[in-house]
Amino acid sequence: MASFSATDAATAGFGVIGRAPLAALAWGLVFLVALVAPMVGLMWALIPQFIEIFKIMPTAGSTSSDAADPVIMAQMIRLQSSMMGVNLISLVGGTLVKAVVAGAVFRAVLEPDQKRWAYLRLGKAELWLALVTLVQVVLFMMAYFAVLLVGFILGAIVFLAGSAAGDAGKLVAGLLIAVLVLTAIGALVWGVLRLSMAGPMSFVEGKFLLFESWAFTRGQGWRLFGMAVLVVLILTALELVLYAVLGVAALGSWSGIKAMVDGLSGQPPQAWLNAFWPLAAIAAVVLSLLSGFAMALVCAPWAKAYQELAASGASQA
Repeated sequence: MASFSATDAATAGFGVIGRAPLAALAWGLVFLVALVAPMVGLMWALIPQFIEIFKIMPTAGSTSSDAADPVIMAQMIRLQSSMMGVNLISLVGGTLVKAVVAGAVFRAVLEPDQKRWAYLRLGKAELWLALVTLVQVVLFMMAYFAVLLVGFILGAIVFLAGSAAGDAGKLVAGLLIAVLVLTAIGALVWGVLRLSMAGPMSFVEGKFLLFESWAFTRGQGWRLFGMAVLVVLILTALELVLYAVLGVAALGSWSGIKAMVDGLSGQPPQAWLNAFWPLAAIAAVVLSLLSGFAMALVCAPWAKAYQELAASGASQA
């Protein structure tokens, strides 16, 4: 049976960063230029609408109702329509940009000699990767809501049956509901893991492959689960370190931040925006650059697992 090392795969991102740190930095720049900056621009264009709604909202003690005010309702509908457009652009554009960066990470693992342009390309492989990612998201949401609906119905039936049996029945019902919840979560996670090779497979073969991943990962569920757990633990540890650094920095500048907030007390929203946008811009740049390294840590394990499984399967064929 084909196999792979969950530990080696989970830490493959560190190998990518160690071999190509400038490429990881370039991936962060792609996020900044192609995703974060346009989204910030779109949201910035919507700020006047937020401010306008804030200005016309009834004050404390006002007898007018938000729902009854046609001006407020018109502004809310307009803002909601704009937000829907922004969300759509974010979904499609974000998926494409992430596919390009994920493709670069896959290429760094699977084709390490293709170093030009920091492994970045925009071709058939990236487009198929973006499409399969979108389909995976849609399928997951459909499965999630289906499981949620079925679980709610079964949970209600179990609860009502247990309530009719007294306190002991309620205890048993609670345990059964807990088992149902854990089973539902386990089924969703298992399905995600079994389809997790669809991205690397579609990228390598240059065509849409989704359910082919189910056969490819047969017998690998627990290894994939172990790899995923290790990746989550690594990311959590790094995130805690980042939060600690940010916390120390915030404490060091707390007096200045407090003085700024005190000075803005009672000021209109424009004043708050003018005061804090430089900090927000710096945070956006830093987080965007770090996201390139994060993508390496997240995507490389799946490419490494695919590489080892494909090689192991080929050697046994």
